[in-house]
Amino acid sequence: MPEEYGPLLVLSHKLRSLGPPSLAILLARFASADDYRDFVTLVREFLPEREHEILRQPDPVNQIATFVSHFTDRYFPLEEGFCDMVEGYEEFLIHIPVQVMGIGYDDYHEIPDQYRLGYQLMTYLLEDPYEGEEGDARIALAEACRKHMPVDLLHRVPGGGLSFDDAHQFLDNTPYAAVANWGDVLTANTGVPFLDIDYDSLYQCEVPQWTREWVEDLTQAWQRAEVINQSIFRLAEWLEEDPPNRFREIIDFIEGKNRDEPDPRQGILALDFT
Repeated sequence: MPEEYGPLLVLSHKLRSLGPPSLAILLARFASADDYRDFVTLVREFLPEREHEILRQPDPVNQIATFVSHFTDRYFPLEEGFCDMVEGYEEFLIHIPVQVMGIGYDDYHEIPDQYRLGYQLMTYLLEDPYEGEEGDARIALAEACRKHMPVDLLHRVPGGGLSFDDAHQFLDNTPYAAVANWGDVLTANTGVPFLDIDYDSLYQCEVPQWTREWVEDLTQAWQRAEVINQSIFRLAEWLEEDPPNRFREIIDFIEGKNRDEPDPRQGILALDFT
């Protein structure tokens, strides 16, 4: 065998390609050997085929970021931006940094300004879950929807919006069932932690730990969350394709369901749209 292809030379090339150990990794190992060992155990438990890729990263932050990326792809999303807030293994190992998407009080009041039109229209169809605390949220929603919707059509929405119970009664098992699903999200009533918990209430709940049981349970919950989210997203997109006519179609359907018992609250809040 020619010397240029000899086994010792091949081994030498492989060793040089690996490069010297990262100083950041060596320091992290010495400073917190137990945490590093626990992180390696975590990698081998949940992403064994990615062990080499993750552990060859130049420092703990990049190792954690690589782990988070692959874990999210396989199981469920971890908190966005979490890697920017940690400096070492210990912070990451404390608990699973779950990304939650619940709609809390502040989120609800941002819908007129921050959410896309389809979600605004679905929200306006429904009653305000915080109506007893403050009444201006529905006014802001009406103003946001009015930019895309004839005023007379908005007036056909039951005053105060459709109750969440009526939304299920009228719309479940219909093409518009996602409106009721959206109502469940707004009221933290989906039965799925990703959608029922917002960041304000996250640490009032039992904090998920890095165990196989927690990961499996949350993975199943995320699969259910995706089904609900996709149904809502598809209806929002459908509404946005032709807002007046699609919104009218839902109103016609609700009125047909409710024709035998007309709502005495018919008509939106007394707003001046002139």
